[in-house]
Amino acid sequence: MITNSYSDTNRPLHDRLDVKFALKAARLGVWELDPITRLISWDERCRELFGLASDNQLPYEQAIQYIHPDDVERVDQAVRQALSPQSGGDYDVVYRTVGADDGLLRWVRFTGQSYFNEAGEVIRFAGVARDVTDHKKAEEALKLSEARFRSLIDEAPIATSLYVGPQFVIELANDAKIAYWGKGRSVIGKPLAVALPELKGQPFLKILENVFTTGQTYETKADSVDLVVNGTPGTYYFDFTYKPLRDASGAIFGIMNMAVDVTGQVLARKALEDSEKLYRSLSAALDEQVQQRTQQLQASVQDLQRSNDNLQQFAYVASHDLQEPLRKIQSFSDMLKNQYREQLGTSGNDFLNRMQTSASRMSILIKDLLTYSRISTQQDSRSSVILSRVIEQVLNDLDLTVQETNALIQVDSLPTIQGDKSQLGQLFQNLLNNAIKFRQPDQPPHIAITCQTVAYADVPPSVRPARPAAAYHRINVTDNGIGFNEKYADRIFQVFQRLHGKSQYAGTGIGLAICEKVVANHGGAITATSQPGKGATFSVYLPT
Repeated sequence: MITNSYSDTNRPLHDRLDVKFALKAARLGVWELDPITRLISWDERCRELFGLASDNQLPYEQAIQYIHPDDVERVDQAVRQALSPQSGGDYDVVYRTVGADDGLLRWVRFTGQSYFNEAGEVIRFAGVARDVTDHKKAEEALKLSEARFRSLIDEAPIATSLYVGPQFVIELANDAKIAYWGKGRSVIGKPLAVALPELKGQPFLKILENVFTTGQTYETKADSVDLVVNGTPGTYYFDFTYKPLRDASGAIFGIMNMAVDVTGQVLARKALEDSEKLYRSLSAALDEQVQQRTQQLQASVQDLQRSNDNLQQFAYVASHDLQEPLRKIQSFSDMLKNQYREQLGTSGNDFLNRMQTSASRMSILIKDLLTYSRISTQQDSRSSVILSRVIEQVLNDLDLTVQETNALIQVDSLPTIQGDKSQLGQLFQNLLNNAIKFRQPDQPPHIAITCQTVAYADVPPSVRPARPAAAYHRINVTDNGIGFNEKYADRIFQVFQRLHGKSQYAGTGIGLAICEKVVANHGGAITATSQPGKGATFSVYLPT
């Protein structure tokens, strides 16, 4: 039994109570898997981690049904390895459980040890478990915060870089700053003195040390620096700032460097020194221009920060404050149905069903709005994306829907583009899902995905890509569905715009608006052509 795995029955009672109290105080659960019967025995805490209202003993094959589908194979593999003598018996795995009775998603960490006899046979496999949901949420929040910080630097309108630690290791640098240095992105991860050896003998490393030590921001204008840019030595002039950054404890961990190249202005002033009047006039104009530009850049940084804060607030409200009441509505209505079904009668049960349906629609709507908001504020990652693999993943996600509707989907060879893989997946999943949803009632869906390259001059005048390019990939998604009147072609890409009632087709009216935002983020455009009863074609234009 479990108690025997973690206490010695021959020990004094107060010792055994101390062990149980320690486990309970640490909110640790204890468990044991019988290697012969494959029955899992566990205490109340472990049962809570799996969201079970009862059953302190159940078969292993049943228990893994309550693990998140994406984690089952990894957990099962860890168990098999722990039961193998070659592994040493160690077991340590973090995964998600989906509450069997309460439906809650939890992150848990199960650790344990297998014990073997001299023949190498498992005689015991047991351990402890704990809830690590808060830790995982904090970890995800930290990753999101770091990603936003990196995005802020990458998208900053001026040259920006981040140096970490007393060695000033180059942690981040946007394209503008990389261009100033003229040494490519290989400088990332190197100490500043190693990446830019020409700084030796110049004052900047000493200034950085002083900022790191004192915590005082350093600012200067039109300061000269000798750099070797693309192999050529030269003197350049910058307005720049060294701003110390502090961690949660208040300790300085790095310095942000923001710089504006004013070499042109400085050289211009030097060239006009012979004419004092003209020089003063030009100097005043240049100073005013620099001030205006600095104010504009500071305003842009503030706008980016406000946008980031607004997104954080919206994400919290949408995923917590709004979703939690809906979950309670659904939970309590389930309890009413289960406990008072007969007393409520037909009419009362009908009201409950309608209430649950409305709550479910509201939950889906909130999730869609959150997706739309994130796509509206995020830029694409500019990595290489193989569209054929994106479509393959989308079809894998829609596999059940495709089988249920007997849909036939044909996919041509698709290109590799620069973009955001996740956003492009949402784009094609929404288009394919719509093509299946709005099918003819008397025939299975037939969908074709084709692609061709179109020169800029051949793009129809009504199509206005977000970014000009010499040519575009035009990807057509064509179906044999119910179609629509083309006079609504622009309307369907607006938020909450629907051509059919909720009773006919489920949805929130946000899917195509998300498609339009994704395509715009990638510098392209999306159009639709159709006739009622004759299917529809959605054309996605993406820069080559």
